[in-house]
Amino acid sequence: MKKTILLTGIVALCAAALHAAPRPEKTVLAKVSGKPITAGELTDQLWWQYGAQALGQMIDERLLMEEAVRLGIKADPKEVESRFTALASNYADKAQFQKNLKSVGWTEADLRNLLNRQLTIRETVMAAKKIAVTEDEMKKFFETNKEKLGTPESVKLSQIFVNTQAEANAALEALDVGADFGKLSALKSNDPNLKKNNGSVGEVKKGMLLPDIEKEIFSLKPGQHSKAIATANGFSIFLVEEYKAAQPAVYEKVQNELRTAMINQAISQKLPELAAELKQKTKIELVQ
Repeated sequence: MKKTILLTGIVALCAAALHAAPRPEKTVLAKVSGKPITAGELTDQLWWQYGAQALGQMIDERLLMEEAVRLGIKADPKEVESRFTALASNYADKAQFQKNLKSVGWTEADLRNLLNRQLTIRETVMAAKKIAVTEDEMKKFFETNKEKLGTPESVKLSQIFVNTQAEANAALEALDVGADFGKLSALKSNDPNLKKNNGSVGEVKKGMLLPDIEKEIFSLKPGQHSKAIATANGFSIFLVEEYKAAQPAVYEKVQNELRTAMINQAISQKLPELAAELKQKTKIELVQ
C-alpha cells in the first residue's frame, strides 16, 4: 500500500502547462519527414483534446483553495518539504532532478507550490466533510481485507532471454554441465539489462506474472532453473535464487498505512461532492 498524492495526474499536467515557460507559437518542437510541428499546433491539439477537462479541474481547484482560505486552512510546510524530498529522492542526483523539472519549464519553487496546493486541498476536504477514521473502522476494514493486505509469496529471480528455441536449448545444455547462470545470461542474453545485471531480475511477487509462467516458476526450488519458456518475442530460462513464503498481515504493522489509505479513499469520494457544492454557491462565468 503506497501513500499517494491526492490530485490526479491530469491536474499535475495542467499545472505543468500553466507554469511552463511560454514558447512562441511558431517555435518548432519536432520535424516529421522535414515538416515541422510547432508549439502553436501542439497547443491547439491539447486544447481540443483536454481543454474542457483541464478548465474544469482548474475551476475546482480555485474553488477549493478559496474554501481553504475561508476555513483558515494551510498546508503544513514540513509535510510539503517531506513530499518534495521524497520526489527528489527518486532521481540519481539533484542535477537530474532539476533537469527533469526544467524539461517542463518548472522550478523547485513551482513543484513546492503544487505540493502545497495539493496538501491544502486535502486538508480542506477533510475539514469540510469531517473525514476521520476510527480505530474500530480500521480494524473492521483490516479483518475484511486481511488476505489482500498480507505479503504474497515471492521469489528472487534471474533470467536468460534469447531469440530462438535453438539458443535456449544451447543455454540449457550449458547449464546442465555446470555453467554459471549469471555469467551465461551476461554472455548470451539479448536484453541489455540482463547483460548488465548478470541476469538478475530481482524479487517477483506471486500475481505479477502471466499464469503459465508463474505456475512454472513457483514450482521450482531455490537453485533450480526452468525449462525454456516462450516469452515476448523469444525464449526465457528462469533461475529461482531465493524463495519467500507468504506473510500474513499484522494489524499493528499496517495500521498507519491503512489509516492513510482509508482517508485517501474517503477524500477521493468527497472531493467532487465538495467541489459541486461550492459551484452551486459561486458565480462562474465561462467566457468564449
